[in-house]
Amino acid sequence: MAAQRITHSLNRSIGNKVERQGTRRRIFRRVLCLFLAVFVSLCVAICHISLHAHVDLLEDTIIPPGTSKSITQPAQSGPVTRKETGTGTTSSSRFVINTVVLPSVVNTKGREKRLDSITETWATPTNAIYVTHPGTDSDYSIPPPPTPSSVSSKYPQILSIPPNIATEEQGVPRLQYVIEQIYKEYNPDFCFFANDHTFIIPQHLYKYLDDIQANPDEHLYAGHALRPKNQKGTQYAFNSGASGYFLSRKSMQTLTEKWNSGDEICQGSGNKWLQGNPGLLTAECLKSFGVDPVDSRDQENKRHVFHAFGLVRVVKNEVDSWYHQKHEDLGEILGEDETYHHELQKGEACCSSNTVSFHYVEHAETRALWATLEAIRRNPEIKDEMLQQFMISHWPQEKKDVGGYAQHLPPLEKKDTWSDLLHVVRNIAK
Repeated sequence: MAAQRITHSLNRSIGNKVERQGTRRRIFRRVLCLFLAVFVSLCVAICHISLHAHVDLLEDTIIPPGTSKSITQPAQSGPVTRKETGTGTTSSSRFVINTVVLPSVVNTKGREKRLDSITETWATPTNAIYVTHPGTDSDYSIPPPPTPSSVSSKYPQILSIPPNIATEEQGVPRLQYVIEQIYKEYNPDFCFFANDHTFIIPQHLYKYLDDIQANPDEHLYAGHALRPKNQKGTQYAFNSGASGYFLSRKSMQTLTEKWNSGDEICQGSGNKWLQGNPGLLTAECLKSFGVDPVDSRDQENKRHVFHAFGLVRVVKNEVDSWYHQKHEDLGEILGEDETYHHELQKGEACCSSNTVSFHYVEHAETRALWATLEAIRRNPEIKDEMLQQFMISHWPQEKKDVGGYAQHLPPLEKKDTWSDLLHVVRNIAK
């Protein structure tokens, strides 16, 4: 009996031990399964987040036709590295620049919308100053930014013209006043003068001056040079006010001194035609102390940097006949061009990769072109078909939004035109 009890006790002890081992194994398996389940769930979540991030990036770049996407404050198009100076925030360029935005005489009722679009796009990186006439169609108040920005800026700013200085119709005294105020009150190294129909690519504005090794203490009058056809016998050219032009601090200083001294040539004495044309009068005044426009085209391929018409018309070279004519005989002023004779080029050859400006750009096209250039910079490998879709979905469709002096995007069947257009926008987005 004693032996049986001992045997029974041993069997029960062994059975309990086996049961405990089985329980531990079951617990271990459950913990392992739970760990594996958590690990798999975590992997799925990470993949899900990564996929959505990729989709969001594509949606930021490509908008299918027929859909719309509101454009708020766009990504900064100008140089990323910025510095604070006495005249405001500028680029990483060694130069301090201001851009003066004069009132356009075309579609004055649309000025407010154009300035709104400029404020949302290229105004801040170019240190823009809007010239206004209070109480008129040229009046304007800068709206608050649509979204809070971590980058504070003093620009854009307003420069109001006192009524006793000039009215909206008095372009000559207005320009003289503006140049004097810019020189004395802002004192930038260079100032770029344009109007509210001009579209500017900020980083190219600075790059142009860097490339030509400009010196603010030397004279500079640079833009898209033209020859006045109704001034036969004259030996001067002028820069298109539409495409915009640079003046150096030295040139603004001398102009101001000439005007304040009552210089007869610079006042246009006895010439009513010049007295009514601020751009021509300024050019003749500059010429009187030895300053001519420069050949601002690319030195390598002679492609223009400053354009007096919009993107589509420039690429197609479908511009007004008077504009073609004003390129004749420029060799006498700018030097001979045996290859192109200073004439406009077409297609891919129309535009420098460092293009600074276009003109006759209404508010909707300003936002569309800005968004297009930004999309290419975010995704340089974007396919032509997707880029074409992006442009079509963003570009204005109604004639009133395109403007009377601009053209719609070409029809899809115009494949050669589209090929040139896509090449140019890629090139100028660099």
